[in-house]
Amino acid sequence: MGANEPRAGQIVQHYFLWTREQATGQTEGAKPRPCLVVAVEPFEDGSRVTLLPITTRRPEPGASALEIPDAIKARIGVDQRRQSWLVLDEANVFTWPGFDLVPQPNGGFAMGTVTSGFFRRVVDSVFALRARGRVNPVDRNS
Repeated sequence: MGANEPRAGQIVQHYFLWTREQATGQTEGAKPRPCLVVAVEPFEDGSRVTLLPITTRRPEPGASALEIPDAIKARIGVDQRRQSWLVLDEANVFTWPGFDLVPQPNGGFAMGTVTSGFFRRVVDSVFALRARGRVNPVDRNS
């Protein structure tokens, strides 16, 4: 697997499109943000990936998010001085590499990776939300 191939657990910079933005007719994310690759599935001539966004904005009441611990923030290269959350009920899905990924100085797309323990918490939380119909994926291929 090359440096440009997606792997679950990686953090990438992506122009994430929120469902509220898509609902107003937007087709592009407003700014690049760190996102977690939560799933990679074989798809036609490549891979279909699902990303979850990271934000420094406190989640709205009723939103599903995990606060990112300082040790994880240090691993993935996000500002440790600010609180950050991984939003669990919003996702972008697209065929890798897509047009909204930001290349990193190392030539690949990954900024870092989360720990296996944190990733397991994320996956368990997303599965629970999906079972309740609470995950809102935005298909970025359309």
